[in-house]
Amino acid sequence: MILGFELTWTYIMLGGIVTFVLLAFQVLVGMRKIKFKGRTHMKVHRWTAWILLAVAAGHGALALVMANGWEILS
Repeated sequence: MILGFELTWTYIMLGGIVTFVLLAFQVLVGMRKIKFKGRTHMKVHRWTAWILLAVAAGHGALALVMANGWEILS
């Protein structure tokens, strides 16, 4: 339980799916399959990387909480 919210495996699964979709988008932008012109390309690539890092860290932290049965501010 995190902040009074019950954490179930479906939320962990959804977090993994969102992380995978962001990773696929990041790879496609990096390979220039999804094209942006000029500096916009690197801006989108950089910001997607930061968002992906934040989502992956949150996903991992929530998975640890669930796996260990911790309660955070319940």
